[in-house]
Amino acid sequence: MINISKTKYTQHKLVFGFGNQFCCYIPTIFAFGIPKTISLSVYIFFLIFFISTIVYPKIASNNKAVSKEDTKISDNDIIVWHDPREEPFGLVGFEWIEEDSVYRRLPVNPNWEIIEAVDRLSNKTAGGQVRFRTDSKVIFIKVVLEKKSSMSRMSASGQSAFDLYITENGIKRYLKTAGFSSDSVRYTSRLFSSDETKLRDFTLNFPLYNGVKSLYIGLEQDSKIDKPLLFSNVNKFVIYGTSITQGGYVSRPGMAYSNIISRKLDAQFVNLGFAGNGRGEPELAHLINEISDVGFIILDYEANANHTIQKNINPFIDILREKHSTTPILIMSKTRYTAAQEGSEMYKTLMSNRDFQKKMVEERKAKGDDNIYFIDGSEIYGNDYFECTVDGKHPNDLGAYKIADALIKAILTIVDKE
Repeated sequence: MINISKTKYTQHKLVFGFGNQFCCYIPTIFAFGIPKTISLSVYIFFLIFFISTIVYPKIASNNKAVSKEDTKISDNDIIVWHDPREEPFGLVGFEWIEEDSVYRRLPVNPNWEIIEAVDRLSNKTAGGQVRFRTDSKVIFIKVVLEKKSSMSRMSASGQSAFDLYITENGIKRYLKTAGFSSDSVRYTSRLFSSDETKLRDFTLNFPLYNGVKSLYIGLEQDSKIDKPLLFSNVNKFVIYGTSITQGGYVSRPGMAYSNIISRKLDAQFVNLGFAGNGRGEPELAHLINEISDVGFIILDYEANANHTIQKNINPFIDILREKHSTTPILIMSKTRYTAAQEGSEMYKTLMSNRDFQKKMVEERKAKGDDNIYFIDGSEIYGNDYFECTVDGKHPNDLGAYKIADALIKAILTIVDKE
């Protein structure tokens, strides 16, 4: 049995800068007032003494850094922490990381001006992956997040956790999701343990709705680390869209539909979903054109663009075609919201935008663009569409799986034609 002492990163509520366990002391002291026999200076001296000798050491001990003793797994073995931005680890989903060195989905200083919201959302690490091979019997991660987990409709594990998959016999199988306190921005978590030393293939999925300031992967000292196996599909899939594309509001990172497709097709995905801000700005098309080795593009942004998609989707595709003249482009119309019942105004708008996109694809094909395709998002959830969301809009795990399944079928059909 391997035992490890995990670092504590307790986040203390601010009560004169102290944690909850000291809330009662300070108010009690002031409640009784300062006795007349004690001068103010003496009172302040004892107050400072109390803080420095009792309160501060307790807080400091709860926020200590990871030490070698904390990561000892036996008398002779310790955990060694690795930066996944370095070889032989393989990073996916951060196309500009070599020049910027940060976990970000768009460049820090883009050549094309982007709005503030998209710039901010680029720091959310949806679709990011670390792939590696190791014979270590344990895998830990040590994480510093951008902020605490505080979304009302999305679990902390979906917003801020990593989850780990292992590849066995060509199939990627879920292992574990990192555990942590939702009010913490730092955590250390064990994601894998085994009694057998054996070379295995792993994929670590990044959080969907939080930024990651730092990530270290802890493996046994002297364990072997190799480059990951190559993807079966060499070229990248780029998907541009909304909060649904980004992964809202599935239970954990591996259930975002882009990550499901990545597993099923053994393909590299670049997730460019921006919550509330996937509106088809031409600057995003230009940035997509900067990504190397793109073999497939999916556009799923109607939910944010709404009726404006009828004005901007053709220009958006025109820009993409400047770089990707024959790359398959798959347009997916909006999935059906719970309130989009037949006869409602929402349903009529859904059908209008769907019909426009379908006709637009047919017209472009008629003009010679043989590599553009359409999928009807309104039909993906089926008759039980009202069971497929968390809040009437964003898919739960069932909804995300149905989206992934529909896109996989469409992608395989398109690839077979190529």
